[in-house]
Formats: sequence, structure tokens, C-alpha cells
Amino acid sequence: MAFLASVFAFAAGHKGAAAAQQSAPAASAPSKSAGAASGDPARGKSLFEQNCSSCHGVDATGGEGPDLHGVPASLGDEAVVNIIKHGIRGTAMPMFFDLSDKEAADIIAFLRSFDASATAGTVKGDPKAGKALYESSGCSACHMIEGQGGSVGPELTRIGAMRGPTSLEDRLIDPGANLPQNGTGFYSSKWTEYLMFRAVEKNGHVIEGMRVGEDSFVIVLKDGSGKFHALWRPDLRSLAQEPGKSLMPSFKSALSPAQMDDLVAYLMTLKGAQ
Repeated sequence: MAFLASVFAFAAGHKGAAAAQQSAPAASAPSKSAGAASGDPARGKSLFEQNCSSCHGVDATGGEGPDLHGVPASLGDEAVVNIIKHGIRGTAMPMFFDLSDKEAADIIAFLRSFDASATAGTVKGDPKAGKALYESSGCSACHMIEGQGGSVGPELTRIGAMRGPTSLEDRLIDPGANLPQNGTGFYSSKWTEYLMFRAVEKNGHVIEGMRVGEDSFVIVLKDGSGKFHALWRPDLRSLAQEPGKSLMPSFKSALSPAQMDDLVAYLMTLKGAQ
């Protein structure tokens, strides 16, 4: 099942920074001079809107870029400063070396203002019972935990450190919520990985899956079994995005409230290496 796409990178929305990525060197170590404690969230909000909102949305809940709520808490402020200023090689995340450490800290302070909602909720269930549900529901066929499992959905090794009980329950009830709503342009190569497409070939054959590659002539979809389909655009009768849809089924009717609490309790134990 394709769980919440939480790609922990920081993208921006102006072409100048993308061009700068080609000419300026990326630093190998995080900057250590900025911290959320010295940041101004109000100023960070303005900077975020100017530089980041076109990909991540004005409230940082995602668009072509991922939802950034909880990212500083899960990665640490220094790591996020490094990503903001130096980008991530091999991805659509450009560098913003023209931003000062103070400005980066302001952006982090703005993102930190969302932490309470990202980690909200109380663990009420039994983690052992939740683990049994996870295994019996076939979740490991799509998700990987500490190197074991499938790769259709995102890795869950640290999901308990990244999300709170309320957020996890929301994803189990409505897996397609808050996924990217579009996926065109320079920033689409990584951030729209979990966006669903429906392709209909000229013979009427229908293929649904997540887009993992695309150019002017070919689109590559990954279906629920993990199989890749390279589709030649001229051979398609239609191709449409399916915003709000996910390969992961909703557990709203499949689990009782108590079972939902148990599964969330298990997921909350997944915090990776401490």
C-alpha cells in the first residue's frame, strides 16, 4: 500500500536558484550557525512565500514539492539549513546559497510553527497488536522497515518520529489526502512520485499507477504490484492525473476504532536508530 509520501527535501520556486545550482558548489557539511531558536517565524513566512510556496504551497502542506510539516523536527535544523542553502544533488531541489544563515533560520522557525499539528494526538492502542495487524494486512508488501519489505510505498522506518498519532490515523483513513495535485515543470521529477495516473491504450487496456518517469514521448507508471509500465504517448487514447487517489486502500471500514488505535500505536514505535 502506498503510504504518505514524505520526501524530506526542501524545494523552491524561482528559476534563478535552479540555474545557480549548475554553477555554485554544494557544501558537504551542514551550516552550524543558524537555528530555529534565533529565527523569526513572521519573516520566515514571508521568505517562504517568496521562494518556496510555488512548490510546497503557502502553508507548506505540499504541491509539486512535499508536505514540510514536521521536517525540521525529524531531520534537525542544521540538516534543513544545509538543504536550503546547498540543495540536493540528483534531485529537483536547487540550492539557495544567496540566502543567509539568518534567513534560513527564519524559514525553519516558520516551519517549526507547524510542529504541534504534525505531532498532535495521543497513542491509545497496543503496539504489539498493531504490529500483528500490520503484518496480516500485507503492509510489508509495499512498505519497507529497516531494509525489509516492498518499495511501492515510502519507507516507514522513521514514520513514528516524523508524524503524530492524529496525522497517521488521517493517512490510514484517507491515504490520497495531501498528495501532489499537479506535476509538470522543472520540479516534478521527484516530488510527484506518488501522484496517480490513469492511462488508456488505444486497444482499451487501462493501466493505473504512480508516475516515476516522464518526457515528451514516454511516461513510466508503477502499478500496485510494483511493475513498471513504459507507455508511448502516441499509443494512448487518454492519460489523466487522478488527484486524491492512492494505491493504498482506506482502512476506515476495514478496521474497528480499537484496531485503528493499535495500528497507529505500532507505527508510532517506528523511530529508526536513536
